[in-house]
Amino acid sequence: MELGLEELLSGADQAMVNAFSGGFRVTQTKLAISKHLPEPAAGAALESAQVVALGILVREQMDLIRFATVYRPFASVLPGPGYELPPPIDRQIAVFMQKLPELTGDAKAEVMAVAKVLSEPPRLPSVPGSTSPAAPPSASEAADAGVAALYAAAWKAAIDTAHSAARTISFRAAQDLAEQAAPHDGSGIVGTAGVAAGAIFMRDLLPVEHVLLLYEPFAAAFPYESLR
Repeated sequence: MELGLEELLSGADQAMVNAFSGGFRVTQTKLAISKHLPEPAAGAALESAQVVALGILVREQMDLIRFATVYRPFASVLPGPGYELPPPIDRQIAVFMQKLPELTGDAKAEVMAVAKVLSEPPRLPSVPGSTSPAAPPSASEAADAGVAALYAAAWKAAIDTAHSAARTISFRAAQDLAEQAAPHDGSGIVGTAGVAAGAIFMRDLLPVEHVLLLYEPFAAAFPYESLR
């Protein structure tokens, strides 16, 4: 994605490119982000913001889906150009199911790679002398333990929310349908598809960052905003 942006930026206003990649504007953005996020998350957020800003600069040279992929980290928090309200949840899930069997080639490889990182056991500190299983990570523990722990914590929140809202049966049904639709070829993305569908099903009750994180493996193959 970033390599594609670099090609488009070669024909953009160089002064604008410089403004979003260095100098005072970037310093301001970094300071603003650092007020809300510790390192290394702040550094990652700054880089993401820079990519999105550069994408906006050359958006007229991209098709809508490609731009949605670039802008996606901020799309549901700070709606970008051309933003439309998401369709009904049932419609989003249905479109997701339709797209799953189409996963092939590089798109499938990327889903597999991201899913592998997110499914790694969270790096939580052990208690010396303790033989009991570790408790699920709290939000602060997950933030310190890395993205895999954040993913695990978001999924636990989805399950707990479905249970407390008396939606467990429908939640599991959406999960099962997605797992059936995903490629059963040893690629290891069946469970990941179920998690993404569960996040979509619970989108009205979960924080948007949880929904997007749980959907993340499929974000490049078919952006969340393209589920229409």
